[in-house]
Amino acid sequence: MQRPGHCLLPAVLAAALLLPAPAAGAQAPTVTATVPSPEADRRLVRDLEAFIGEALARLPTIPALSVAVSRSGGPLFVRGFGRADVEAGVPADADTRFYIASSTKSFVSLALALLEERGVIDLDWTLAELAPDVRFAPDIRAGEVTLQHLLSHTHGLLDEPIVFRLGLSGEHDQATLWRLLGRLEPNSGAPFGTFRYGNIGYNLATLLIERRLGRPWQDIVEREVFVPLGLRQTLTRGLERARTRARFAAPYTSLGPNSPVRRYLIRHDDTMQSGGGIYSSAKDMARWLRFNLSASRGGETALPAAVGAATHRPVVTMNQRFAMFRRAGYGLGWYSGDYHGDTLVHSFGAFTGARAHVSFIPTRDIGVAVLTNDEGAGFILTDVVAAYVYDWLREGPEAAGRTGRERIAEIAAQVEASIAQIAAEQARIAGRHWRLTLPPAAYGGRYCHPDYGTLTIAEENGALIVRVGRLRGTGQPLEMTDAMRIELVPGDGGVLRFVATDGRVVAVQALGSEFRRCA
Repeated sequence: MQRPGHCLLPAVLAAALLLPAPAAGAQAPTVTATVPSPEADRRLVRDLEAFIGEALARLPTIPALSVAVSRSGGPLFVRGFGRADVEAGVPADADTRFYIASSTKSFVSLALALLEERGVIDLDWTLAELAPDVRFAPDIRAGEVTLQHLLSHTHGLLDEPIVFRLGLSGEHDQATLWRLLGRLEPNSGAPFGTFRYGNIGYNLATLLIERRLGRPWQDIVEREVFVPLGLRQTLTRGLERARTRARFAAPYTSLGPNSPVRRYLIRHDDTMQSGGGIYSSAKDMARWLRFNLSASRGGETALPAAVGAATHRPVVTMNQRFAMFRRAGYGLGWYSGDYHGDTLVHSFGAFTGARAHVSFIPTRDIGVAVLTNDEGAGFILTDVVAAYVYDWLREGPEAAGRTGRERIAEIAAQVEASIAQIAAEQARIAGRHWRLTLPPAAYGGRYCHPDYGTLTIAEENGALIVRVGRLRGTGQPLEMTDAMRIELVPGDGGVLRFVATDGRVVAVQALGSEFRRCA
């Protein structure tokens, strides 16, 4: 089973990420820009709407897409497409809330930077200063790792149990999380000062700040960012009540037979963590883009522009690529890199049944947010739609349309191949035979791990059902003795092994750890 805290991309998406990219190199944004005329913007909007319609017609298994395009002076285009809930036939619109996953990080970073600007906190505070009662191992470098290192992913730390509990199982309390602080490990693959993306830095930063200020991270982000910017449809908590009063996009995958297929794993308050814990709408994302564009260009904003612009500036350099976008640096919650001569600032997010693309080009005074409730073809379409806008402004309508249609054709071909591969894999799994040495009921029970919590197995209607907090999955046979395949996170399967002694199951091996029977 894959180690917790990570999410695998479907094969079709891994292939799509190899679409041609621009040359490497980044340029620092300036306030100088050539902005098209109002008539040109109106044509861009017409062409974009037609392009999205064409894309969704070619990729009909994508459930929904929500798009915002904005300038520093206000939105140009805000609209939802498709179905927020396929089974209920609920359409997606500009007010529909989509889960934006790791795009949350840019909001959290801004909130903490604003607190620092007022002298409430200091991003140079270290782990040792913020957690003086925790005995850190010497190789953690607790006296050197600062909040800025945590927010820029240069901390050199690992703590998968914290990430797992906060973002997946939902089984956590402050005492447990604080205890796990003392079990931090150095990341040998990305030592202190080296960039390695993940959720742990943000989880640790907010855990520490919550203890220092006595306020949850959600309260901080809401007060510092949401309220001043008027983001009334953006939320970090209160999901159960909100879902009864507002429209939320349900999670799906567009890959596999009979797509789109609904995913069971939705976010609850106990899994809305600071590395990925926001739902938002296209309307609010347009406001978010407007603020960041204005801040990057030194314009008037509801929040200090200099603080917003500072989060965009890289504090660490790199040479990476995601889809057709280069990444030359990472600031506080934002990547930046060259896109055909322009510096593109961006913050993306992905999770089961969700993908968010949020980006802007300061010199062209344009920003794009594309949200989807699909982990399949929609995953890469978000990038293609955003790239269409930037290509339209750079190359013109005809060239942008030609490039965009080529990319859509590639995705369609890859989706077809992927669906065939997934169907074949499902057939292989269905053809396997169980190799359990004990009656199915003997494997049931509670299995505990001090760091990862409680794993339960129960026999239900002849099937073995595994649960870890909010996660659940049905065991599938493997050609291995006393083992089974399990998908706790949809699309991310792995092996669960049983450890038996004298005819009794005493432990299970999963999540890279061993859970001992505790009931």
